Amino acid sequence: MRESLCRWAALGIVASIGAGPVASAAAEPGMTEFRHAKHGFSVSYPQDWKLGAFKDGPEFHALAAGGKGPEECNVNVTAAPGTDYLDRVSQTRMLNTIRYAMKDAQFNEWRRQTLGRRWGVYYIVTGTTPRQNYRQTTLGYQIIVGARLFTLSCSAPAARFERQRATFEKVLSTLAF
Repeated sequence: MRESLCRWAALGIVASIGAGPVASAAAEPGMTEFRHAKHGFSVSYPQDWKLGAFKDGPEFHALAAGGKGPEECNVNVTAAPGTDYLDRVSQTRMLNTIRYAMKDAQFNEWRRQTLGRRWGVYYIVTGTTPRQNYRQTTLGYQIIVGARLFTLSCSAPAARFERQRATFEKVLSTLAF
């Protein structure tokens, strides 16, 4: 009996630190909420999108068109390079970092703004992806919570970005900690 209780307790602990979509009354109509217990965030994405997973990739990854993309949203969680990173980061410095993933990247928008009671850096950037070699536009938001830097990015082919922008803004508005 005691061994059985220990197994159930262990299973409960493993389930509580996992990540995945969660049915929630808080999710907006047409959206599915994703919660990541380990990193302490949640985000909602369109119900017709599909979660993807990477061995060493983002903590959240959802693809449009039932998982076929090419529109997608990600949340990456990394150690913050200092709690004052977003106070120090400049548009030029951030653009230089983005150019590792997007050659010829140029900002369409870049500003500091709040999300809930926390402020961060909001940007829209267009450039060419090195691997696929196609033009894409990305809406991104960086925010520091504790000692972690959260980066939400939603991308689409540049020619289709404006059609997806409202969806991407909706995903961003659901990011919570």
